[in-house]
Amino acid sequence: MNNTHYNNPTFEQLFSQINPEIASTFTDKQIEALKRGFSYNKSSRHFLNIRVSIPIPRLGFYLVLLAGSERRSQNRLRSEKGLYPFWTLSNSLFVIGFLSILSICCFTIFSFVLSSLNLTSPLSYPTSIPWIYDKSECEYTDRVWRDDKCWDYEHSPNF
Repeated sequence: MNNTHYNNPTFEQLFSQINPEIASTFTDKQIEALKRGFSYNKSSRHFLNIRVSIPIPRLGFYLVLLAGSERRSQNRLRSEKGLYPFWTLSNSLFVIGFLSILSICCFTIFSFVLSSLNLTSPLSYPTSIPWIYDKSECEYTDRVWRDDKCWDYEHSPNF
């Protein structure tokens, strides 16, 4: 194999897996063309490219999330749809799990934000104060004495 200025680890790995008898039949021009085909292409970059290995004991697990503008042909899209169907059991379980976690997180954050806002009701709810038994003490606390009970007309339901 001719070493030229096109060094690509993916190409090197793939080419090393070709049977040596077959690899020896490639001409320098063919190898150059293959290397150029594997060379870095800025137009193949994705807008979003997240690749994570998740260390789960006894499992080699990884997650890849790619997003960007669609550049595949309609024929290729149709053929890949048959090769890689979206609604498989594992994909469905992942989507359900992801949406469940997202919903729980959103609910928790929403609940926290609402509880941190000091939302007070503009309405007041009158209630009798059971530990005040006489009119003078009731009026002294800026409440109203009525029907032999001390009433608080500004009682908050958050009390």
